[in-house]
Parts: sequence; C-alpha cells; structure tokens
Amino acid sequence: MTKKCLLIAIIVLLLYLNRDALNPFKPDCTTIPAGAPKPDACQVKEVAPGFEI
Repeated sequence: MTKKCLLIAIIVLLLYLNRDALNPFKPDCTTIPAGAPKPDACQVKEVAPGFEI
C-alpha cells in the first residue's frame, strides 16, 4: 500500500513539474520568424522575486 502511495506521489510531482511542457494550448515560440511580432504568451513576464508560481 505504501509503495502504491509513493508511486502516485512521484507521478503527481513529475506532472506538476512538467506542467508547462504538457500544456497543449501554449504557442510554440521557437518557430516564430525573426521579424514577426511575438504573441503575448511568448513574452517574458516580469514578476517580483518570491511570487513566481
């Protein structure tokens, strides 16, 4: 029983840590041409230290 709980906890932790890579609605910012304007989702967001989630 404890092995199963530990396995589930590790899987949930890995999914949480990779949540940005697993988002199917996030635009692919690497294929944008150099002269084209970047979408808002590709802009670097400035946040106060300690508040990045």
